[in-house]
Order: sequence, then C-alpha cells, then structure tokens
Amino acid sequence: MSSKNKTPNLKLNSWIGSDKPKRSDFNADNEIIDNVVSSHISDIDSHITSQERAKWNTFIDVGVYFGDGLNERKITFNNSFEISCVIVFANNRPASIVRFTNTKNYNYFAFACHQGGSLGIKLAADGKSMTVRQDVTTQLYDEAASLNEIGVSYTYVMLR
Repeated sequence: MSSKNKTPNLKLNSWIGSDKPKRSDFNADNEIIDNVVSSHISDIDSHITSQERAKWNTFIDVGVYFGDGLNERKITFNNSFEISCVIVFANNRPASIVRFTNTKNYNYFAFACHQGGSLGIKLAADGKSMTVRQDVTTQLYDEAASLNEIGVSYTYVMLR
C-alpha cells in the first residue's frame, strides 16, 4: 500500500512505520523522478538565458570599412563578444602587390591577435577595436601596409 504522506514537491511516497510499501510504490516514485529530471535536463532555457546562448554561439563576425588614406586609423567593433583574432583584406585586390617601378611590396592582407600580428595591424588589448595603417614609406624589407588606402573597401573577419 502506498503511503498516506507525500513529499511536498514531487508527491513521492513518504512512509511511516505502519505503512507497508510495495514494489509498485517504488516504481511509481522512480517514474516521477525520471520524468522530472528528464524534463529539467531537456529544458535548456532553465540553464542559460537566450542572450548568453547567442553570445556563446557567436564565434565569428564580419565588418567592412572604406579606406580614408590616413596613415593610422582605429576601427571599433560593434559585436557582442571580445575579439581574439582579426583578419583584414582589401576587396577585389590581391593580398600583395609588388610595384617594380619602386621595388616596393604593398600588402592588402593582414591578421592580428593579442600576441601580435602582421605588418600594419594591431588588435586592442580589450579586443574591442583594431588599428590599421596605410604606410607612405616602406617599413621592413621594402614592405608597406596598405590597409587604409583611400577609396579601397576592406573586409575584416573577427573571431572570438
């Protein structure tokens, strides 16, 4: 015989000394527990908010800017996560162009992370912005960063 007393939340059997439990009582209690636990495990909204889930599931974002020709330019990101790595490239341009008339190499592709990056780009320590350069003179081994050339559109890919 099942108990007359029940637990307050799940209504499981709560026997007293004069009750005579049966196997069916235990099986019924186990089914109640299994249903409640299973329902809780499958209810992902109880564990994290929709905003947290969106933030955790977003690991990449893309942006565009147009070169203004300034030697140095700061670009602030408008995304929901802190950036750990960014890749920048000029649209409709090769990654690098060698101009044999002045024996200089102009780079239209760069990447950066918190530990460092390629020529002409720096990721801010807080991961919320980057600084790109448009070199008017070559820097190293006749290489020049061309990441802010006037009139050129650039795409940047941000990774969490």
